[in-house]
Amino acid sequence: MGMTLTEKIIARAANRKSVNAGDIVVANVDKLYIKDLRFSKKEDAKGLYGVLLEVLQSMGKQQVWNGGSVVVNLDEQPPRNERRAEGQERARDFAREQRAILYEGQEGGIGHNVMVEHGHVKPGEFIVGGDSHTCTYGALGAFATGIGFTETVGVLASGQIWLKVPKTIRFDLAGRAGPFVVGKDIVLWAAGKIGYEGAINRTLEYSGPGVKEISIESRLTMCNMAVEMIAVNAIIPPDERTVAYVREISNEEFSLLDSDPDATYEQVYRVDLERIEPQVAAPEYPANAHPVSEFKGVRIDQGFIGTCTNGRIEDLRMAAAILRGRKVKSGVRLIITPASFIAYRLAEREGLLDIFKQADAVVTSSECGLCVRPSLSAGEVCISAGNRNYRGRMGPKKSSVFLSNAATVAASAVAGQIADPRDYL
Repeated sequence: MGMTLTEKIIARAANRKSVNAGDIVVANVDKLYIKDLRFSKKEDAKGLYGVLLEVLQSMGKQQVWNGGSVVVNLDEQPPRNERRAEGQERARDFAREQRAILYEGQEGGIGHNVMVEHGHVKPGEFIVGGDSHTCTYGALGAFATGIGFTETVGVLASGQIWLKVPKTIRFDLAGRAGPFVVGKDIVLWAAGKIGYEGAINRTLEYSGPGVKEISIESRLTMCNMAVEMIAVNAIIPPDERTVAYVREISNEEFSLLDSDPDATYEQVYRVDLERIEPQVAAPEYPANAHPVSEFKGVRIDQGFIGTCTNGRIEDLRMAAAILRGRKVKSGVRLIITPASFIAYRLAEREGLLDIFKQADAVVTSSECGLCVRPSLSAGEVCISAGNRNYRGRMGPKKSSVFLSNAATVAASAVAGQIADPRDYL
């Protein structure tokens, strides 16, 4: 019996010839990502580094399993309070003492974007990270999943982690998406199809002839939001587009794997990309997704473009295409936060930042931004290119968040209400 792509990567990491869904294995980790928040202490707690040092001491060790395979990123620039600032200082100490790779300032941005853009993700790798959106890296054909505090300490000490091999749900994509229909719309459509928790403890695999028409940026978005369906991971088999992208930023070798034709899937969805419209997810779950036409006219107070989901250069270009020569509606706030300084500098070089400023949008430095910082008051409505719209996510529980792609956010900011970006072609 054949294996899925996820099963093949897990089998390699576990030093086994094959695995089946349901098997429990111990896997060797290729890369570990840690965000700065993990180093922040709560009151008198030891924090990640304090606990790690105790664990290493109990094992008779002083160093983590492989500092060169550990990437630490300071997501919050600048830190929002004293506790976070102290956590970032501990992260710097950790990286220096354990010889880990550290990104901050003009080299950084949001960690998931930094991991990809700086060549730390390659097809066939087994990657874990101390953040739920680590699943993003599946867009390049890697197995990637988020882990918790205790598991992070365990991986740092041993370089290994145990897991149960997940069953796989496959989305077989065909056709080509229409104008302003991108990865965000595909993943919101998928979430609406299978529902909240519809992929719990599962792998989502996007494959089929339609994948070749989808940009790497959109693929990253599709895999990023797997966790909003409570999936273990999402993955896209690498193709020529993947290889070209990875080779441009890294000269390291990597493995090109694919699912076997006779691999077992729990469920297969056939998707005609030409039939998918721009999607909007209403409060309070990303799975509450429907075509934008069902929400046209809903008043908004704020638009937000950014996050590890939709702050990439593709998103900024789409937003600029809408905003060029137009103004944000009076009384509406539009905040744009490029996801990394690489994206920021590209946008600056292409003149996109000037377009945003002339449209009266606010452009911030590259970080997680409003995704993790309250910015709404009670009763206010935001349309966001982020990944979560749970009650209280961006402000009090009496505020509301709708999710969409970056073009829909920009169009809505101009209109002062949820709008179809295709009307602005």
